[in-house]
Amino acid sequence: LVAATLTAPTMRAVHAVGDCGAPFVACIQIVKLPVPTPSPSQVLIRVDASSINPSDVDTVEAGGCARGCGADVAGVVVACPSCKSLKVGDSVWGFAQPAYSDFALTTEEDLGLKPTSLRALDAGTIPEVGLTSLFSLKRTGSLPGTPLPAGTPWKNFSNLTVVVTAGSGGTGSVGIQMAKAWGAKAIATATTGVEGFAFVRSLGATYVTDYRKEDLFASLPDDSVDIVYDNYGAEGTADRAMRTIRPGGMYLMMPHGECYEKKTQGPPCLSANPKPGVRQLNYVTGPDFEVYSRTGLDELAALVTQGVLTTQIDRVYGLDTIASAFNYSAGPGEGGVGSHIGKIAISMAS
Repeated sequence: LVAATLTAPTMRAVHAVGDCGAPFVACIQIVKLPVPTPSPSQVLIRVDASSINPSDVDTVEAGGCARGCGADVAGVVVACPSCKSLKVGDSVWGFAQPAYSDFALTTEEDLGLKPTSLRALDAGTIPEVGLTSLFSLKRTGSLPGTPLPAGTPWKNFSNLTVVVTAGSGGTGSVGIQMAKAWGAKAIATATTGVEGFAFVRSLGATYVTDYRKEDLFASLPDDSVDIVYDNYGAEGTADRAMRTIRPGGMYLMMPHGECYEKKTQGPPCLSANPKPGVRQLNYVTGPDFEVYSRTGLDELAALVTQGVLTTQIDRVYGLDTIASAFNYSAGPGEGGVGSHIGKIAISMAS
């Protein structure tokens, strides 16, 4: 397909330089770059919206954004030299690296058609947290057997008990919705006071605690939980959770901070003494559950269309104020990922 006419020869993009951390305004820069030209295997999209994930904060702090940052995108196809399922003008969502820019290069496999019921701003907050929860729970849900093949019905979640930590955040809030929709009982930790608790309960969690005031795992009986989906991702959580997980269950950690940087499958981020029959996994370095692909995005789109999956936007920032967005995301809160409810959206139009 022939590329549509580009309206701007240059674009804004976000780079992080040097030893980057809060206050991010000291190291995050908005630079002007030429609008890239796609190779035959690439797709050029106009980015309308993106979002900040905890992994984006971790990557920036680890110095991994010298040539661009971000992953989530929602936008419009501008050029697609060899596409089979997409065309110029299609509204899409998915992944591009880097994503924090007015235009981005990606591949057809990393994009899907955006659900028509979603604004671009909302769609830009879902891909990473949505696919992370989809593929994580999809695999743990097959306990105690082998991983489920793609498309398997979720009957295996019926009557399971799933603990979701950081339930008021992006990944946690999606995890609660999926677990509940597939028949599980969801228990969650949350922050942000009354509003955060109300939000998590509205998603379907039957029991919610404030991690700052109560150790949820200390209050749960032995062998009372099937899956712990830990979005807190801190040292020591696996040891505290292990007693509560039934044999045949699983502890899955989405690491942040030191546990993200260490990328370890053992102590101190995972338990040194796991209960016999309980699997545990650091998501960052574990075997790939499934490629972040068009198939997964289409599964997410179906959940959105069915009304199973929604998104909550806490704040919207423009690209030019993205350093403030990083400060807000990395502020004090559960797992060091802030005290926001849902997602922090980035609008290229703001």
